[in-house]
Amino acid sequence: MRTVDEPTYKRFITGELRRFDDRNTAFSRGAVTGDKYTRMHDQSIANLVKAVPGKTILDHATWVAGRTGDYIIRRAALGREHQPYYNTTHRLKDPNPVAMSRIVKEKAAWIGADRVGIARLNPLWIYTHWGMQNVMYSGAAQAGDPIEIPPEYETVIVMIHRMDYDIIRRSPAVEEETDIGYSKAAWCSASLATFITELGYKAIPACNELGISIAMAVDAGLGEMGRNGQLITRDYGASVRISKVFTDLPLAPDRPVDLGVQRFCEQCALCAKYCPSRAIPAGERTDRPDSEHTSPGLRKWPVRAMQCLDWWVKNGTHCSVCIRVCPWTKPSNLLHRLVRPFAERNIAVPLLIKIDQLLGYGRQKKNLSFRQDPAVELKSERL
Repeated sequence: MRTVDEPTYKRFITGELRRFDDRNTAFSRGAVTGDKYTRMHDQSIANLVKAVPGKTILDHATWVAGRTGDYIIRRAALGREHQPYYNTTHRLKDPNPVAMSRIVKEKAAWIGADRVGIARLNPLWIYTHWGMQNVMYSGAAQAGDPIEIPPEYETVIVMIHRMDYDIIRRSPAVEEETDIGYSKAAWCSASLATFITELGYKAIPACNELGISIAMAVDAGLGEMGRNGQLITRDYGASVRISKVFTDLPLAPDRPVDLGVQRFCEQCALCAKYCPSRAIPAGERTDRPDSEHTSPGLRKWPVRAMQCLDWWVKNGTHCSVCIRVCPWTKPSNLLHRLVRPFAERNIAVPLLIKIDQLLGYGRQKKNLSFRQDPAVELKSERL
């Protein structure tokens, strides 16, 4: 891994980049058009009635339980300016940005973040308006309300939260790591915002709210965006969730990184091959948006997000197959630590991908039975 002066996406900019409207994300459109989330959960109930392997009543309950912290914390604290609980009269005097950055990262790790990066906030990554899905979760605004982050919030702290590789391998069956990941993200962003406001500075905690988290994470040196539209990190691949805190606390930004992901993804395309919804393009990058869910000005692989969401409805749960099959998503053992430098330097990528497939990485787990006493009956009955 090497640090670079500019994020790797800059080499693919072809025109003017404009702020994106959160109302046009597939998540927000799905909440408005076709009531896709209700239909997905209805299908989840149908699956548990039939005791579909990997989608039983225990799987369903675990999935929803994992999201509890996210539901509660987002509704109470995210997407809005955080207020101090006790210290409303004093401020940390003249903090050294470099030293303060080390302290913030230490506190974020203590709170539970797996990796932390800091970037100067790029206003282009802030959504223009609130979309329905984030309004449903946070309740911090109304759908269609404009979003403006005050100019004093010059910095964004970005945290990533690792998801368990073994559980991700269950997908497209129920995998609860995405949901507990969002709960961890909500907890960490709200808690770090509390730390900052008790120092006498301003903070706005968020998960998916307010802006494009992946772009901010790339700016903060936490990884690169892959073909699957996910953040690809060095240590955890695509198996992460993201949270962020906007602040006026003086901090020193991190440098972006080049992991070799852009050239690797050009040669790989396993996520496109195995995507159940065929939502990920297998061909070349393009800067021409194919729907309102993508924007022009950047050559990328535009994921057909509504197609992906339609698959979630049919599946009865969200899908992480593109994360599961990504060669970067691996447990950190000796073999993978030895191979990683070759991937980062794009040495023998076709061979690395072939070995990945031969060794069975990325395959769905064969045993989808719930991890509990096998004597527990998994059938359901009507209340």
